[in-house]
Amino acid sequence: MSFMNRHLLRCAALLCALLLSACASFRPQGGQETLQDQLGALSHWQVRGKMSVRTPDDSATGYLDWKQNGREFDMYIAGPLGQGATRLTGDANMAALTLPGWEGARYAESPEQLMQMYMGWNFPVSDIRYWVKGQASESTFSQSTDSANSTPAITTEYDDYGLLSQMTQHGWVITYSRYSQYKGQWLPGLVKMSGYDFKFIFSI
Repeated sequence: MSFMNRHLLRCAALLCALLLSACASFRPQGGQETLQDQLGALSHWQVRGKMSVRTPDDSATGYLDWKQNGREFDMYIAGPLGQGATRLTGDANMAALTLPGWEGARYAESPEQLMQMYMGWNFPVSDIRYWVKGQASESTFSQSTDSANSTPAITTEYDDYGLLSQMTQHGWVITYSRYSQYKGQWLPGLVKMSGYDFKFIFSI
């Protein structure tokens, strides 16, 4: 074997070792169950990015700033979506919605009720606060009309690295991509939700 061939083989072996090392460092430690436990402990967070909405009658895009502090949430949407600033806040007991042109907020027992009444959206806020992290929702909220099944089955699919790639829950299909590591936690950068003739895309 010539010197050049031996050199090429050594380079190829080194490249394979580096790729395997990179894959090992990308793979979350502890497996899927550990990753989900870590996500469950993440109850205080903030996400910012672009939000796209497609409804049966229209489509729009805006910029989203969502702060979650336990059960308390503060969601601010700016841009073409809502033709101005839209704000949705609340906790486990009450929610408030403010739309452009309103002198004051409107209130209801849940954010889902407000979004349905005033914007015509099936927007499962109580679920999305879990889904946006790449985690199945613990919420009992469901838009299903099948009262005999109040807790619909959850199906999940994971990629080769053990990260959630697709999930179905409460009649919605959620897909995940563009994962990146933040403070030791793997979080999705692109979340797509579709269900009930609606589609929401979060580019975080």
